[in-house]
Amino acid sequence: MTSYLYSRKHKLIVVTVISDLVTDYRVHKICQSLHQEGYRVLLIGRHHPLSPEIRTRDYPTVRLKTLFRSTFLFYLEFNIRLFIRLLREKPAILLGNDLDVMPATLLAARIKKTPVVYDTHEFFLGMAGMDRKPVRRAVWKWIESRTFSRLKHIYTVSDSIGNLYRKIYLKKVLTVRNLPLRNSGDTELSRPEKSWINSVDNKIPDNRHILIFQGAGINESRGAEELVYSMLFLEADKYHLVIVGGGDVMIKLERIIEQNYLASKVTLIPKVPFSVLGHFTRKAHLGISIDKGSVLNHRYSLPNKLFEYLHAGIPVLASRLTEQEKIIKQYDVGTFIENHQPEHIAERIRAVFSDPETMERWKRNCCRVKEELNWENESKKLIDIFKQVENESLSR
Repeated sequence: MTSYLYSRKHKLIVVTVISDLVTDYRVHKICQSLHQEGYRVLLIGRHHPLSPEIRTRDYPTVRLKTLFRSTFLFYLEFNIRLFIRLLREKPAILLGNDLDVMPATLLAARIKKTPVVYDTHEFFLGMAGMDRKPVRRAVWKWIESRTFSRLKHIYTVSDSIGNLYRKIYLKKVLTVRNLPLRNSGDTELSRPEKSWINSVDNKIPDNRHILIFQGAGINESRGAEELVYSMLFLEADKYHLVIVGGGDVMIKLERIIEQNYLASKVTLIPKVPFSVLGHFTRKAHLGISIDKGSVLNHRYSLPNKLFEYLHAGIPVLASRLTEQEKIIKQYDVGTFIENHQPEHIAERIRAVFSDPETMERWKRNCCRVKEELNWENESKKLIDIFKQVENESLSR
């Protein structure tokens, strides 16, 4: 059991997030970096009935159970439970991750007179489906406005999303990209993880071009349905698609696979801890990142999976999202689809593997991405933010 003994001079940072913590690699990296900098860190998230156990970490975690699983009642209940939990702590700084946790985080901070840092992982009001729910959008818009009006220290995952927020709220928004650790593939797996991996590996055929599509939130407008349909146009003895993750469309994908007899061409793997995810990523030959630009949040995002692929030495086939296209062109590590028609996606996949010389060049260039764009370099921006908050608190 890890010991969480600190001297009293080390300040407590309480980190709040609505995820179940197991698959939230960004939040884990942030907590780990703050811990290594000498802060005490407490991470509070959500416990879901299907949540896997959390492996021992260098900082303590708490997962709050809720009676409700979805709808506004879930968000209301979670924030009430989070607020009560925060009242028990004596943090020097609160770090809220995404808008879902900010009502409780801001209220607790106001009562305790604690500074708050806000990490917005998304352009929240531009998420898929938000435009079809005007009442829901209006509520979140009000919460977002209150959040930005009260806070000074805000950062996000890409320059484009930061620019959008700066235009709307006239606030300084920094960028801390969600980059992998340089040696993230060196994580040691537990015996149960190894056993489970071996059972899944048997479902992935050898001597095929392995395509991988991964994500903790495989929801609408991510291009997953069209990608599965594209396998109808690819030869079963040459190509195999592996989809790893969870989200709203996973049940739909199962139905598409069953109805179109694609079980021999597609392997679906549920959400896995990030230590396990890297194993499947490294088995692949081409990473797929085809979020649809029609969704504002997707258009300006910088998908985590892009860097997970590149750090694993895997070139990418991607949609032309603003930030994503910039990275792929700058480092010459892949190519693009021009639309989401399944037959077109299949043509682009076939074209990639028909040019082995270009594939080898892309693979070599992935090494440069890993050396330059990694969490060890990016986390310096994060630490600077918290040092500034700490210095401001001392000067009051």
